[in-house]
Amino acid sequence: MRPFYLLALLLLAQYLPAQTTRQAHQDTFSLLVSLTNTAIAIDGDLSEPVWQTAAAATNFWLKWPRDGGPAPAQTEVHCASDDRYLYFAVTCWHKGPFVLQSLKRDVGYWDSDGFAVVLDPANTANNGYFFGVSAAGVQTEALVASGVEDIDANWDNTWQVETKTYPDRWTAEYAIPLRILRFKAGQCTWGVNFIRNDLLNGVYSSWAKVPFQFEATDVGWAGALLWDVAPRGVKGNFNVIPYATAALSKDYEAKKDWELKPGVGLDAKVGIGSGLNLDLTVNPDFSQIEIDEQVVNLTRFDVMLPEKRTFFLENADLFANFGIPPIRPFFSRRIGLNADGQPVPIVAGARLTGNLDPDTRVGLLSMQTRAKEEEPARNYSALAVRRRVFGRSTVSGYFFNREEFRDGELQRDRYDRNAGMEMLYVSNNGKWNGWATYHHAFQPDARDKNGWGNAGVYYAGRRFSALLDMLKMGENYRAGMGFEQRIENYDARLDTTLRIGYIFLYSELKYRIFPAATSGRLNYTEIGAELFQVLNPDGSYNESSNKAGVTWNFKNTSEFSVTVSPNWANVPVSFKFDDDTITQCPALDAGQYQFTNAEAQWNSDYRKPFFLSVSAGAGGFYSGKQYSARVEVSYRIQPVVNFRLAAAYNRLEFPAPFCDVEIFNLTPRIEVFFAKNLWWTTFLQYNTQADNFNLNSRLQWRFRPMSDFFLVYTDNYAVQFFGPKNRSLVAKVNYWW
Repeated sequence: MRPFYLLALLLLAQYLPAQTTRQAHQDTFSLLVSLTNTAIAIDGDLSEPVWQTAAAATNFWLKWPRDGGPAPAQTEVHCASDDRYLYFAVTCWHKGPFVLQSLKRDVGYWDSDGFAVVLDPANTANNGYFFGVSAAGVQTEALVASGVEDIDANWDNTWQVETKTYPDRWTAEYAIPLRILRFKAGQCTWGVNFIRNDLLNGVYSSWAKVPFQFEATDVGWAGALLWDVAPRGVKGNFNVIPYATAALSKDYEAKKDWELKPGVGLDAKVGIGSGLNLDLTVNPDFSQIEIDEQVVNLTRFDVMLPEKRTFFLENADLFANFGIPPIRPFFSRRIGLNADGQPVPIVAGARLTGNLDPDTRVGLLSMQTRAKEEEPARNYSALAVRRRVFGRSTVSGYFFNREEFRDGELQRDRYDRNAGMEMLYVSNNGKWNGWATYHHAFQPDARDKNGWGNAGVYYAGRRFSALLDMLKMGENYRAGMGFEQRIENYDARLDTTLRIGYIFLYSELKYRIFPAATSGRLNYTEIGAELFQVLNPDGSYNESSNKAGVTWNFKNTSEFSVTVSPNWANVPVSFKFDDDTITQCPALDAGQYQFTNAEAQWNSDYRKPFFLSVSAGAGGFYSGKQYSARVEVSYRIQPVVNFRLAAAYNRLEFPAPFCDVEIFNLTPRIEVFFAKNLWWTTFLQYNTQADNFNLNSRLQWRFRPMSDFFLVYTDNYAVQFFGPKNRSLVAKVNYWW
């Protein structure tokens, strides 16, 4: 427990200066909300009287590719509110063509000319909301979580925004319903920031200054949104989303005839007070969700695919952020999906998430699945609590439970339970992070070596950043509702799995060089190194995987990088990288390997209609050699058609009697935007490693806000001996009421 005591002392030492620094930042960047009783028409025309008198946020600052100094194209923002909505009026000064990547909601925002509002209604610098719009009026709404690099654009809700373009500017007019925000009634200060994407100049700017090393969405650097009269909690936040489906499918491998399956179900969102949200689902269906993208896996371990199902995504960080990648005690893909990613029917579920008070977030989940073939019926339950302490730091705890049912009877000796506690220290300016965690698994057949813990520290400076993390894993740790990558070592010859605990030390160093603003073509040069050392429980070496590289980022947004990766591995089991159903080649031997490889990559100017990304690598690979190449080409007929082609080739050469392996992955994709509410997407996936060729085509019509009609066609074929595996046609309609 010593790491916890050390972090507690750090928290106490930093608390008072942290509060002072944050208050000074919000005093510098503050915007008053103007109250209005006059209706505002959301049409992008900023002629309403309230916009002529409301206070303005101006003087935007450069955020990227360098920070500091005024933005070359300025932005002006006004804010108003009534009893139902929070309004924003935005003027983005702009002369010249726009860059618009997509007309599809939640797609291509950062690579398009656009504007975003970042809100932290609790003003705790821990979590918030993101509302972005492109110059073409395409919406992106997302959740923002402290300590998470990317926004979660999978969150959906109803809000309004419209844009208009002029010869010297474009404007946007927002109406965000107060009922979709979680806030404490009576709170007069919210966190807020504004982000401008100005791709003509190749820059991003923000109203409240955000240093280069932090994301512009970091709520720790938000300014203050000030209310003379604090908004009241909005009641009646209740949404019902019924759906109906019709699925026509045929399984060729099982030699089944065509089968038609109708389906109905219901989702609901219920606001409890102004801080909590209850999500309910009955017989959920995720057939409209885009299928997983097949990846080439040249590691000895499983890969972690992202969650895409909407029910699990709002406030997902409450459950999913425990642990570190790639060790997560909670991984929502364990619910309703089997090990191959195929659906397991979910009967019903409930999820309560949100703020009990400004400092306490809570998550409670329960899901029940039905039995399907070898998969038994299961109940999944989760409880997570996160308490803010001393500014931006948090103390968190969780309990996850998975229980099994057979023939309606609870199997008392078939359960997986996990509990843990984490302490995260974040300095007020975000430059220093420290953490200490402990996680424990409860299974009927494991009484020792069933826990793990780690501690680490991270420093993020403008030029220099460094990370150090230490972890010890017990060999009997199992996370039935989670994901752990390294414990299970599959022996390809014996077709068995060996469980081995481990100790690892991971460190990362980065240094950036910024040239003079007016010189040359470079934005910056980044030099980096990663060291990953793994020990067996007895202290002997298991693996050393390292990387050193240099990246040059250019003012035209292109980028070039070179990396060298020296590796050493003491592999405890035999292993291979091809599919035994394709070849009968022998597995590589267990033992010691030492090898080094190198790779170079170049990305062109992503603002152009034609984009090219190429990489090539060569070097050693265990006892053999590896040659790899990857090409991604995209072409945009703005703003109606996007075409993308990605191809990856890997050749692994091994000495006799082992076989050479060739892996080819080809993924063409085309998107057609008939309008902002009608899209058609088709993509193919050809993967020799997975012995699969996949076609997925989806038409989506958003006939009213958040209400959609989908028509989805999916087809799978074997690659080696070409023939159909399965195909389906699904129609689905859902209505947000």
